[in-house]
Amino acid sequence: MRTVQVYIEGQRLDLFDDEQINVTSTQQNVQDISKVFTDFSQSFSVPASPTNNEIFHHFYENDIGDFNDVNTLFDFNLRRDANIEIDYTPFRTGKISLEKAEVKNNRAYSYQITFYGDVLSLKDKFSNDKLVDIKLVTTD
Repeated sequence: MRTVQVYIEGQRLDLFDDEQINVTSTQQNVQDISKVFTDFSQSFSVPASPTNNEIFHHFYENDIGDFNDVNTLFDFNLRRDANIEIDYTPFRTGKISLEKAEVKNNRAYSYQITFYGDVLSLKDKFSNDKLVDIKLVTTD
């Protein structure tokens, strides 16, 4: 059986034993540069374990943390650097987005997250650059 490891900013997340992580790889017609996307996952859940609570800065609890110290708060609007490994072999690098926290019986139960590959789309990668702005490298 293969094991999956998920890391956010170098810190390994605890995973549910039975959780499935489905990563979709897409290739689109490059005729429309705005529609060329990279890998992404369906949202999946990770347990609200002590390790994950520390990584997500107790996101479920809005009265934990110092609002004057941004290092104690987890901004769910930001995507964090992440990577996925299968049997400790690198599989994908990209970003993780925290979607929500689930609370059961007044206790944190899980966090729902989504993985996105390194480049969201070629349009995001090149932004407002024009072909004339791209420097060609030639090898003779």
